[in-house]
Amino acid sequence: GNGWEAWPWVWLSCCLPAGKTMRIPNALPKDAAAVFSFDLMEMAQKCDLNDQVKQSMGQMMKSSLKGSADAWWTADGESGRERVETDRPGVLLCSFSDGNGRCAGAHGRQGKTGRLIKMLQEQNACEAPADGDGCRWTVGGGGLMAWTDDAFLMLAGDGGDPKDLQHQASMWLRQKEGEGYSGTPEFKKLEDADEDVAMVTSLNAMPKSYLGPMTMGLPADLNLNDLKIFSTLDFQAGKAVMEVETLLEGKFKDLLKKQAEVSGELDGTYLKVFPANTVCWMAANVNGEKAYELLRENPTVRQELDNSMMPLDFEAIFKAVKGDVALAMPEMSLKPGFILYADVKNGDFMRTFEDLKPMLAMTNGQMQLVDKGENAYQFVAANGAALGMGRGPVSFWLGVKDDRFYLTNQEDLIDREVKGLSLKDCDWAKDVKDKHFYLNVNFQALAAVLPQIPYVGMLDYLSIESDEPTKARIVLQMKDHKENVLKQLVQIVNN
Repeated sequence: GNGWEAWPWVWLSCCLPAGKTMRIPNALPKDAAAVFSFDLMEMAQKCDLNDQVKQSMGQMMKSSLKGSADAWWTADGESGRERVETDRPGVLLCSFSDGNGRCAGAHGRQGKTGRLIKMLQEQNACEAPADGDGCRWTVGGGGLMAWTDDAFLMLAGDGGDPKDLQHQASMWLRQKEGEGYSGTPEFKKLEDADEDVAMVTSLNAMPKSYLGPMTMGLPADLNLNDLKIFSTLDFQAGKAVMEVETLLEGKFKDLLKKQAEVSGELDGTYLKVFPANTVCWMAANVNGEKAYELLRENPTVRQELDNSMMPLDFEAIFKAVKGDVALAMPEMSLKPGFILYADVKNGDFMRTFEDLKPMLAMTNGQMQLVDKGENAYQFVAANGAALGMGRGPVSFWLGVKDDRFYLTNQEDLIDREVKGLSLKDCDWAKDVKDKHFYLNVNFQALAAVLPQIPYVGMLDYLSIESDEPTKARIVLQMKDHKENVLKQLVQIVNN
């Protein structure tokens, strides 16, 4: 198949009763392509739901479950609040693609699992449970449910008889300590994480229809399981913070060494050239020569460079770049302008653009490259539709001035003077220097021009930064820096 429907995957969630040891990871398959862990109790406390919201959520759940839902839903005698009668400090979700099917599970007391199955059976949602190989199981909703005292699994195949998955379920449920995912180094990282959400994913978690284009040109002997991403998400006062770490083995380590040579540490050169209310700004420090060498190692890219219809000296262009490269959208409008700046060794490479003129002359004036001074051009297209950019005339300005390359769709952005505060005066600017990559999106600037979009004004900014090739940090900062971000998001939903 070529879509999510035909993607064999498995996910398992386990909810652990308070005070019970964590044995459920034994039931996770060792080759899991994606595992998620949630600290539900901590997240619930951070939401700080009031009684009215809790009551409305309770009524919604009761009305959707119907009938026997009251067996799971009780009243708290002391507070009078309604609650779901399960202690759930954490949830693990696991997915993988080995062709065996799909699976989901929940851990709880044996009695409560039985009550859940009974409720589903009364609603004709599943068959009567049967005894299996070390577990009980039933079929419903196109899938198979199997459970023991420690775990509850739900599996769904790719169109076959769900009863055929019973043997696979019993094998997972019988795994001992260290036999399943709990014996992997990735699980140790999940276990040690104290953030609200932690996850480990690999490329095998993606459908093959999406994976193919992403891995095109990479060495055929690369083991996709040698690349995993460990991420954590924490909801803090006024902001949500995600930390991302790439875990590499095998030949992926060799690729990383070459990629590390492409980027260096940012100087923050292009912070002072944009106003503080710039909508979006991103920057990286790039060694163009190393970038060109790395690109040519990919057979697909190398063929495109060698056989391009554009008569340009791509090697000279790349090798000229060395230092900070920044792309910015200073303001939001119906036709937002952008400008790219890059530190270059000199402007000699600009001579290669002269080679474009004979080719453009064959367009009978539909496209032109106009001289705008030394090492400066304006590219003009009578109809942007020919370039996939919409109908109407399109212009770009490019050039080199004072060893600084620029490319923009608005001429007045070139060397525009900053009046007042610049990006260098922003709170986050101090974090830019020595990073390998930095991006900032200013939601307050967006809110000023898009008041019709609700809740944008509650956000301050989004930043993505990387201080080494294998790590990144993403921060969503709210305008209210004191209230927990999860509570603020709940308020948005309830309003």
